[in-house]
This record gives sequence, C-alpha cells and structure tokens, in this order.
Amino acid sequence: MHTKAVLSGGEIGSLRLLGERVRLARLRRNLTQAELAERMGVRRLTVVSLEKGRPGVTLATTLKALTVLGYTERLADLLASDPIGEDMEIATGRKRARSRAGVADF
Repeated sequence: MHTKAVLSGGEIGSLRLLGERVRLARLRRNLTQAELAERMGVRRLTVVSLEKGRPGVTLATTLKALTVLGYTERLADLLASDPIGEDMEIATGRKRARSRAGVADF
C-alpha cells in the first residue's frame, strides 16, 4: 500500500527553498536545466520539478542533483548533530524499538 505524506505549509516552504537553492547552484555553474538533467540521468522536466520544490520529486533524484552539484558529503552533516534527540534521550532515556516479525534487525 502506498501512502502520501501530508506536508505542512512550513515543509512546503522548505522544499521550495531547497529547489531555489538547487537552481541557484545550477546557474552559478552555468548549467542549463537540460545539461543538469543529462548529468543526472533524468528528464529536464524532473529538474524543473525539483527546482520548483514539488513534493513528488524523489529523495534519490534530489540526492543525484546534489551529487552532480558537488554536495554529496554535506548531506551526512544534516544529522551529524542531533541536539533535540540528545536532549530527549537525556530526559527520558533511550528505549529500544519493538522488533517486528519477519523484519531483519541489522
């Protein structure tokens, strides 16, 4: 069963901002949308959707664009520091997630 995430206004705004930043990075590199799409292995309309911040763009597509633009290493920094989670862990302790039958636990 496929489900669709319902995004808040703030989340939609964040997607638009990310799209604008991808567009600016592309323009700074003097790449057309078609050239970026070719390097990514996608259609130009996919780049248009990414730059407009449309929610249907996959994480894999976004990752590929950021890789082509030279930002792969910065993605790992997103959660390198997790002050909210660390504060919660201190306050409530860490609890193990319940295991589910038939799901691998690495």
